[in-house]
Amino acid sequence: MRMETVNDFIERLKQFPPHWRVVVSTTAGGVISIEHREMGGKPIVAVFGSNGGRFGENPLTEDEYERKSAEFLRDIKDPSRSYTSDHGDHRMYSPQLGPQASCYGTHYDRRVIERMVDEGLLRRDDVDLERVKRLDT
Repeated sequence: MRMETVNDFIERLKQFPPHWRVVVSTTAGGVISIEHREMGGKPIVAVFGSNGGRFGENPLTEDEYERKSAEFLRDIKDPSRSYTSDHGDHRMYSPQLGPQASCYGTHYDRRVIERMVDEGLLRRDDVDLERVKRLDT
């Protein structure tokens, strides 16, 4: 039986006495963590070794989206700030800080920018969705 959903795991575990100890071994080692994560914009339950086995993305909350989208809109309208995707992410920076300024800019979650385009807050040609999506996988 291939287990993919929370219910699959619950049903499988119900077959054993509830007082039995569970032992899990992972290549990451350490304590096992179970967290709500996202992959490809879809929610998942991730089970991984807590000392470096994490995968997927933190869920994007409405508060975070509201805060980050407002910040990005403010920055993209600011003539002293510039947008780049040269580093494989969406980033705003201050070019007057010198030739390496884009390395130290403010990074924005790909999901925030994609949603802003989908909602019409940004024009598709204001940002480089395809480059970031390609380099983020």
